[in-house]
Amino acid sequence: MTGFKPINNRRASEEVLEQLRKVIFNGRYKAGDKLPSERELIEQFQVSRTVIREAIKGLEASGLVRIKQGATGGAFVQTLNFGVISSACHDLFRLGQMSFDEIYDARILIEPQVARLAAQTATPELVRALQQAADGEDIIEYPETVHARQKVHVLLADHCPNRLLGAIAKSLLELIFSIATQFEPDTDKIHPAGLHQSIIDAIANGDADAAEREMRQHLDGFLGRLQKVERDYHQS
Repeated sequence: MTGFKPINNRRASEEVLEQLRKVIFNGRYKAGDKLPSERELIEQFQVSRTVIREAIKGLEASGLVRIKQGATGGAFVQTLNFGVISSACHDLFRLGQMSFDEIYDARILIEPQVARLAAQTATPELVRALQQAADGEDIIEYPETVHARQKVHVLLADHCPNRLLGAIAKSLLELIFSIATQFEPDTDKIHPAGLHQSIIDAIANGDADAAEREMRQHLDGFLGRLQKVERDYHQS
């Protein structure tokens, strides 16, 4: 028995969810472990099947468990990753609670710092990968062109020693990819190929100040070109 407390108030599913979260966070259930069955949870919490299912859905939505069907199925604890940040950003943008200007403001605060950290910690392998990405930016077909022009940014986010900064940066890049592939603007007008070389050179030279400065200028240029494309679109 896990010692769950019976639930007595109207917000039963929220209380069940919170107790389940606590036993996961305190390590009682680790990644790969199966939570008690639905029947066991009903007995321990003394609530209905509906309440338990709502709580389990809450755990699944937050990325804490995955649901497996079948005779050996159930709710299994999984390693929490930063993918929930990306999902939340997508939802906020679609709901109109996050604007493109706000996405840019976040990028200009975060990505120059990611570039600075890269210059301080980059390995020869990362520098080679960045150069290969920059050399392969000439693709023009959607959605490959967006992947190609973003790859330097994605590599920097993936290799960022500060995992939270890297996760937020990558989440914003994934959101921009989603927007770009939906509307398919002219990539060469918004983000021509070959604009990352000065950033890569600064990182390769271990020059943190230059890497931060070059990334900031790069993002400023991106915003300016994007705004021009938007103005031209509305005037046409």
